[in-house]
Amino acid sequence: MIKAFKRSTAILTLALVIAIAITPCLVCFLANNNVQAAEESDSRPEGSIQLVTKTYKEDQILSAKQDDESFSRAQAFDLAIKATAKAVTELEEQKESGEAVLCATESKDFLLQIDNPDTSYVSYSVELSDYDRDVLEHLVMGEAGGQGFIGCALVAQAIKDTLITDGYPSVDAVRVGNGYSASLDNVPNQDVLDAIEFVFDNGGAAVQHRVIYFYAPNVCESAFHESQNYVVTHGGHKFFDRW
Repeated sequence: MIKAFKRSTAILTLALVIAIAITPCLVCFLANNNVQAAEESDSRPEGSIQLVTKTYKEDQILSAKQDDESFSRAQAFDLAIKATAKAVTELEEQKESGEAVLCATESKDFLLQIDNPDTSYVSYSVELSDYDRDVLEHLVMGEAGGQGFIGCALVAQAIKDTLITDGYPSVDAVRVGNGYSASLDNVPNQDVLDAIEFVFDNGGAAVQHRVIYFYAPNVCESAFHESQNYVVTHGGHKFFDRW
């Protein structure tokens, strides 16, 4: 019994000695593992934070750039709308005032070939008020109603070129300012209507040259007209430009 007790005591003592010897090593091992795990854990979040921060900053820059581009496009669109609205308003005001409106529509269609064409001449369309169109139709009819489409177009061109060159506000102002004497008491024919559409509405011209003056040499003599820059003769009228 005593021997058995001694053996048990010896075994327990040996086990205790072994446990005491192993415990420090085990503690060190576990401590090292915990430190390494902590370092890895600390390093991963730091990298993630840096990545997220970088991405967030990039997103902020991109967003700001996109906002600037959107603002610039919106601002340009707004300016274009305002410019268009202003142009429309001015056009309406000109129409209401009865002034002829010069439009940026040019033509290179010419009805007659002449000896001295002006290659720099450009014929523009002119938008007319209802009143001016009525005056123009009767004026062209009175001046050249029996001279066919080309004769009417030449007279219409002379009126238009004078209006543009001298800055008259209306066809009626051209008529009064230049002393047109033709009667307005008439009924415009189709040649007149077609000529006005061609010259004023479509920007056409009878000749490739500015025309300011014309007169009928079979009806009267005019030293003044003959002193100007001769362009063409047609339908009983001689047409001239200003020197």
